[in-house]
Amino acid sequence: MLSDAVEWIEPPQKCAVIGTGKGGVGKSMIAAHFAGHCAASGQRTLLVCVTSQDDDDLGIKTFGRGIQPDGSSVLDGLGLYRAIAERAPLVPVREVRPNLDVVPGGEAVGELIPLLMHRMMTEGATVVLSLARALAPLAPWYDQIVFDSAPENDSLEQLALGAGRQLIVPTRSDDSSIKGIRRISRNYKSVRKQVNPHLRVAGAFLYASNPSATSMHAEVNDDIRKELGQSTPILPTIVGYREKPARNARKLGLLFSEYEELLPTSAKSYDVAAGRAKVADVVPDSIVSLSSDMRRLSTDILEYCERAV
Repeated sequence: MLSDAVEWIEPPQKCAVIGTGKGGVGKSMIAAHFAGHCAASGQRTLLVCVTSQDDDDLGIKTFGRGIQPDGSSVLDGLGLYRAIAERAPLVPVREVRPNLDVVPGGEAVGELIPLLMHRMMTEGATVVLSLARALAPLAPWYDQIVFDSAPENDSLEQLALGAGRQLIVPTRSDDSSIKGIRRISRNYKSVRKQVNPHLRVAGAFLYASNPSATSMHAEVNDDIRKELGQSTPILPTIVGYREKPARNARKLGLLFSEYEELLPTSAKSYDVAAGRAKVADVVPDSIVSLSSDMRRLSTDILEYCERAV
């Protein structure tokens, strides 16, 4: 998608892209939690979901959270699509959480791909800055901007990289995930060279792994640096794999810390056995450690992004 040299647009100082070249590594969940962490700390935060996957970690669509803008719906990626198609500013759902606005992703984002390719024929590499231009009028309102970058398409991934300043790369330990890093590394280098020289790799990390598997972690870190560069910072926190609380929280559109707050009023296993509650009403005790891990990871991401400014 990149070819001709274009005029640069300087991204905001705090504008992080959470991206990897493969889906299924927890990227959207990490982006939502990082944005939520920044907002909870008092930073006015914007989360932009540049993905055609219908992720709803914050319960915007399923539970109607946030203040919808007047006029046409921005759900299912429609708002992001119109901003790019009409060359207009982004319009977020406001106050999804206190201090947190969100531009939702969804199916309509995938419709940007043929539009971008068509424009590429007449506009060249300037197309990569379409999202940066749509963000620019809003950027001064926010202390922190977070992009959930699409793993499914190079053109969409480049849109996010063209608008961001720091790249954070999560991965799982399998070979397919490591190969995905190779793809985002290629896009990162192209975007940085041709349209966004301010972009930096702020760090990478292994997600959803056994924290005690230190020898395997060392191998994965070596693999990460082979793909992204030997100087790539590796974030220290590893969020352990705890499928049940993570799945339950996502179904409820809650961040892990919010789900943890339900623990004191949770149904018990004996309530389920007695028929007074359903299994889904029981909040697993493991949410405490999962929430703690994610909080430390979000703190790491913030710190490493600040180092890369």
